[in-house]
Amino acid sequence: MSRLWLGVLLAIGAAATGAALWWLREPPAPPTIDSRADYRLEGFEMTALRKDGSEGFTVVGPLLERDQDAQITTLTEPRFGFPGEAPGQRWDARSATAWIGPDNDEVRLEGGVEMLAPQEGDGRQARFSTDHLSVFTESERVRTDAAVTVTQGRSILQATGLDVDMQAKTYELLADVDATFYSEPSGRPAAPADVPRP
Repeated sequence: MSRLWLGVLLAIGAAATGAALWWLREPPAPPTIDSRADYRLEGFEMTALRKDGSEGFTVVGPLLERDQDAQITTLTEPRFGFPGEAPGQRWDARSATAWIGPDNDEVRLEGGVEMLAPQEGDGRQARFSTDHLSVFTESERVRTDAAVTVTQGRSILQATGLDVDMQAKTYELLADVDATFYSEPSGRPAAPADVPRP
C-alpha cells in the first residue's frame, strides 16, 4: 500500500513540476518588424521633380515605403504618369510593384508592367507589356531587357528588349522580333487602350 501511495505522490510531483516549468517558460519572441522602412504612406499621391524643377512623374497607389538610409522608395500597385513632349500628353504606366532610385531619376517597374504611350493624331496608342522595365526621368528613356509585346491598333510586335525615346515617341525592339500587322477597318477609329491614369 505504501508503494502505491509513493507512486501517486511521485506522479503528482512530476505533474506539478511540469506545470511550473510550462508557466515559467520564456515567452515567444514578438513578431519581427521590418525596420528598414523609415516611413510608410497609405493611399498616397506624389509628384517627383527633375533636377531642373520640372515634373519627372506623378504616381498614386495604396502603399509607399521609404528607406531613408538607402534613399530608396518602394511602391505597391503604383500607377504612374510621365510627362510627354507636348503639354497635356502623358505616358501612363502601372505594375505590381515599383522601385524609385535615390534622385528620382530611375523608376523601376516590376510585375505585370503595362505602359501606354500618348495618343497619336489618329487616336491610336502604343501599349507596351512586359515583366519589368526602367524609366529614366532625366534622359526621358524607357528600357527593358525582358520579353515585351507592343500593341498599336490591330498590329502586334513581340521581341526581347526595348528602348523608347519618350520625347520623340519612337521605340526600338532589340532582338527576336516577331510582327503581326492587320489593316484597320475603314471608317472605324482604333479603340483607345485601357490603362488607369493617376
